[in-house]
Order: sequence, then C-alpha cells, then structure tokens
Amino acid sequence: MREPTRRQLQALGFVALLSPATRLLPGMAARRASHAGWLCPILALPLCALVSAVISRAMRYKSPGEGLGEVLLRRSPVLGRAALGVSALYLALYAGFTVRSAASRFIYTVYTGSTPWIFVAAGLGAGLLAALGSVKRLARTAELFRPLLLLALLPVLGAAIARLDWGELLPIGVRDIPGMALGALECAGTTGFALTFVPLFETGDAVERRALAMTSWSARMALFHTALIASVLGRFGPELSGEFTYPFFALVRNTGLFGVAERVEAPVTALWVLSDFVLCGLALTGSARLARLALGIKSAPGRPWPLRPRVLTTLAAAAAALACALAAAPDARVLRIVSEKAVVWANLAVIALMLAAALSAGRRRR
Repeated sequence: MREPTRRQLQALGFVALLSPATRLLPGMAARRASHAGWLCPILALPLCALVSAVISRAMRYKSPGEGLGEVLLRRSPVLGRAALGVSALYLALYAGFTVRSAASRFIYTVYTGSTPWIFVAAGLGAGLLAALGSVKRLARTAELFRPLLLLALLPVLGAAIARLDWGELLPIGVRDIPGMALGALECAGTTGFALTFVPLFETGDAVERRALAMTSWSARMALFHTALIASVLGRFGPELSGEFTYPFFALVRNTGLFGVAERVEAPVTALWVLSDFVLCGLALTGSARLARLALGIKSAPGRPWPLRPRVLTTLAAAAAALACALAAAPDARVLRIVSEKAVVWANLAVIALMLAAALSAGRRRR
C-alpha cells in the first residue's frame, strides 16, 4: 500500500476545511439566505459532485507517483501550465491569509487587544516546517488530528442543536431562492477547495470508484456544514448571526457544557490551531509543488539540502504568504472584507480554472 491513502486524504481535506468552514459559512449563509441559509450546503452538493466527477475523470490517466498537477501538465500542457501557475500563486497568498485569519480569531476569542503579528509568525513558521516535510507526514498528522477536533466539535454542535429555535430556521419562501443559490455557490467553493487541491497529493494507490467516493465524502461534509449553520442560525437568528465576526465561536461561548461554558471557548479555540496548521502546510506544499511543475524545475538530489528546488520554492511560497499576511489585512475590518469578498471569489475563479484544465486533461485522445 502506497501513501497517502484515501482515508488519509479525506482526513486531510476535513481538517484543512474546518477552520475556513467555521469562520465563513454560518455568517455567509445568514447574510445570503436569512432563515433558509442552513440549506445552502445541501444545495451545493450537486456542484461538489460535478467537481468530483471532473477531477476523477482526469485522474484516470495518472501514473504511479503522480498527482493531479502532473496529470494536468502532461495531458494538457498549455492550459495545464497556466492553471498550475495561477494556482501556485493563489495557494501561497491563501496561506498568508490563513495565518492572518487565525491570528485575528485568537485576538477575538482569547487574547483581546494583542498584536496579531506574533501569531502570524508562529503560524507561518509551523506551516513552513510542515511544508518542508513530506506529504505523507502531513496526511498522517491530519488523520491523527481529526478525532481530536471531532471530540471538541460534536458536543458543542449536539448541545446547540438540542436547544435551537426552529422558528429561526423556518419558514422558507420563494424570495429566499436567489440568496440560497448564491450561498450554495460559496459553500461549493469551500468544499471544492479540498476536492480540487487535495488531489495534488494523491500520489499513492489509485482510489477505486473515485468519483463515487469523493461525492460520498462531499455529502458527509454537506451534512456537517448544514448542522454547523443550523446551530448558529437556530441559536442567534439570521440577523445577529450575520453581524458576528466569528459566529461559531460566539456559539461556543454561549453554549454551556456541564456548567462550564466560560471555560470551553479557550480550549476549543486552541484546538482550531490544528486545522490552521494543516491548512497552511497544505497550501504552502501545494504552492511549491505547482510552481515547480509550472516552471519546469527538476529535482536536484545532489545539491545541498538548503539549495534543493523543493526547499527554495517552499521558502519562496512562505515569503509570498508573509507578504500577503502583512499587506492584505492591516486591521480586523479589512480582514473581514478580504475574507468575504476577495478570497471567496478568487477561490471560485481558481477552482474554475483548474476544472477547465481537468476537463481538457480528461478528454479521450485518438
């Protein structure tokens, strides 16, 4: 059995998505679709199934040791190279946004009034160490982190669902349909990030019935996101949920577990560092890998370790991430605008470009 396995890749996708999903989806769904926002992840499932089918069709042509990037470059050289180059830049910048967002979350929930830059430096340094290691280790780490995060998450969601007010989730009218459609698109972008970029590391054994397996994983993620959004909307209502900076952590703060509500928020916030670590490591690793493919940089095992292409491209990606973290969000207000506007639509655009390259790569050639 060659790693990463399907189980490890799915754990990598879940852990990496946990931080952006809890940060973005509840507030976005409340603003887009009001009471009907909890249905957005379910409506996004056909789009996720389409992404899984397109990527899986391209991955039929993978050779041993290849991931999605190698397949796109070999099967569709022109469009594939362009998609890989754009995605490499996007992932590097997204890594910077990830650590900056994590720093803001710490300040919002635990260390009120602190400077974000010490958290940015620590998060980016940890992500860089993960990116300089092997993909197998990152995938194994995600597999270890998943039960810890679920252990923290499920009691909070269970307690919130038991107390939610169904009057805040219903009724659903015709006027909600446009907002639900837009919210579904943004939910699809969140799950589509993992469906598109985790296959970059799918260099192990070929996944049997891949399209069905990834669609099934997307369905489980949709149910999880539905429960997450419904918990927030059912507790605070759509108006208040849309105003919160971090709705999920407001839910944690206001959900008592065994009479110790005020002591739950800090441990849960600390555990979310595991998701930030995996997401930053995934983004930096993917950026460096795609940059080498797009630029045609070959491995050079004879060079000293600090001068090897893999190390140099990873350091370049980390430098771009640091520049993004420093420049893109000087304060919490700008960070929220960047999160809800620029990142969401840039993510959808890059996914669309990768899907176009995958469609080209998946065509049968005479």
